[in-house]
Amino acid sequence: MQKPLRFAATAAVLGSLATAGCENMTAGENAAIAAGLAGAATGIALGTTGVPVGTTLPVALGAAAGAGALGYGISKMQVNKDQRSFAEMRGQDLVMRAQQRGMNDIPRYILVDTIAEKPSGGRPVMIFDTATGRVASNRIYYVNMPAGPYGFVPAPPGMLGGGR
Repeated sequence: MQKPLRFAATAAVLGSLATAGCENMTAGENAAIAAGLAGAATGIALGTTGVPVGTTLPVALGAAAGAGALGYGISKMQVNKDQRSFAEMRGQDLVMRAQQRGMNDIPRYILVDTIAEKPSGGRPVMIFDTATGRVASNRIYYVNMPAGPYGFVPAPPGMLGGGR
């Protein structure tokens, strides 16, 4: 493969990954994409440089397996679209109810309940930013504290990182 063609193919793959995003896909789908791209990129790179097939194939399969496992692990740590939208709706509703009940000093970051795929002790919560009306991070925390009188708890300092 010619050098400019190889560069164009690499740029196209990287560009499509950057713009497509994998936020709404399952962990298995993310793993499959990562494995396919890593295996193909490794196989093409080795194949075009003259490395024998007997060496190229196992190396490409190993790269695919490693990238797939890493993609799966990272995807499982992120929240999915339903969890995020549930937490945002819940946060917006709790803030509106608190304001209707006369609470004026609502903390900037609060913990709101969300749904968990696999509960692991405590109740699943996400951090909600009351100033923007959106979820502040892509993580689920499991806490053992009850919800306050307005249905939420202020997010502990430092939970978002940077001491916010």
